[in-house]
Amino acid sequence: MILETYRNSLSIRNYQPASLLRNIQLAKRFLQDIEDIHAIDTEAVEDYLIALMQGGRSIKTVMNHRAAIKIFCDFLTSRGIIDENPVLRIRTMDMPEEVPVCLTEDEVLLAYDIARREDMLCEVTMALNTGLRMEELRRLKWVDVEIDRKQLIVKKAKGKRPRTVPLNQALRTALTQQNERFGSLEFVFPGGEIGGYLKSHWNQPTLRGLNWWSKRSIRCLQREIPTLMNLPTGRTGRGWHALRHTFATRAIKAGIDVVTLRDWMGHRKMETTLRYVHVARHYDDRIELLT
Repeated sequence: MILETYRNSLSIRNYQPASLLRNIQLAKRFLQDIEDIHAIDTEAVEDYLIALMQGGRSIKTVMNHRAAIKIFCDFLTSRGIIDENPVLRIRTMDMPEEVPVCLTEDEVLLAYDIARREDMLCEVTMALNTGLRMEELRRLKWVDVEIDRKQLIVKKAKGKRPRTVPLNQALRTALTQQNERFGSLEFVFPGGEIGGYLKSHWNQPTLRGLNWWSKRSIRCLQREIPTLMNLPTGRTGRGWHALRHTFATRAIKAGIDVVTLRDWMGHRKMETTLRYVHVARHYDDRIELLT
């Protein structure tokens, strides 16, 4: 009952569906470890987080749990179930900066070849040429795509602020072909029936299933692209996010400034965008001037 009320509370606060589901799942897991919801305190939360780390969870994962528990405890406090939010007394941990996982130029070409074969060329082209997040790709609608104006608008963004992203020629061509097939449907990447060895039939005016995006489609790439093989579960860069990283790195190499790239990517902090500068750097023959 309390989780259902919590879900409704998050819904009216305009949480994105993926964020809402994640917060509900992590709150549910935390509750399963707590004997009395009224007795939630700093010690109980710390013990829970320590157990996660001892179980082999990464610092990033533990901090995600901490953030979700904080939001949940804010809700419990507002309802008078607990007196104060105990998470506020627990310091955050410094997380080691992870190097974004990016495809090489040869792997980018391979990704396109696989995409043509698996009938997901527009999906891969969109990811590699806009840097949209998986959930942003999934929820993109035709009303937000302006091929003639060479741009699209991301309304369902992680930062909750719409942003405009330019469309290059390769993507405009892919979108034109996609529109010829699915332009009568609401979503750019619609749902439908998933076949075995047969091509999938995308013919429904609904979102394509999350399972296709997070598992079925990306496995086609992971089987053949070395950089995507054997990535640990939860690692930054896994799956479609690696294509987002690849877009950003290639943009920096192409000379696009970080302020523009930050706007295209929808980053809140410049520091997030700047990490791609380091990844994109290569050998500089000026080093030979040192003797």
